[in-house]
Amino acid sequence: MAVSSKVFVGVGSNLGDKSENIRLAINEIKKNSLLLKASGIYESFPLGFSTQPNFLNSVCELTTDLDPWGFLRRLMFIEESFGRTRTFVNAPREIDLDILLWGSMRINQPGLVIPHPRMESRGFVLGPLLELDPAIIHPHSCRPLIEVYNSLGKFDKPVRINVKTSCLGEED
Repeated sequence: MAVSSKVFVGVGSNLGDKSENIRLAINEIKKNSLLLKASGIYESFPLGFSTQPNFLNSVCELTTDLDPWGFLRRLMFIEESFGRTRTFVNAPREIDLDILLWGSMRINQPGLVIPHPRMESRGFVLGPLLELDPAIIHPHSCRPLIEVYNSLGKFDKPVRINVKTSCLGEED
């Protein structure tokens, strides 16, 4: 068993009941970790393949005793349980779970890259991540992520929406 690590996970959905998918996925993640907090829900436009519904996104902060590979396998199992199939890059999906940060750890191996390699260019990740911890410094670039987020264009930033996310028993 690995030492407990602080982890940030991106959670997104653009098919079905998107906010419910996020809530259920976070509840599944909680089965193998201690959920510290979850961000609000943000809406964003799809990237890459644009002819699909908008996404709802959230980020959760947690600790886990699993190692990164074991945790990744758990996230992939959760995605599959929601019916996710990887038909093409940026395809619509019921749930998308990405390890964004794992403490200050850096991993660059086939199948697992931490920190998430495209995190700094994705407002839909940075917005909810910074809601949880506005002082995060990127482990590679050593840049405060708030500076990265503030440099994004207006249309690259997600919109926080008010939906009930009962995974923490709170109203957003």
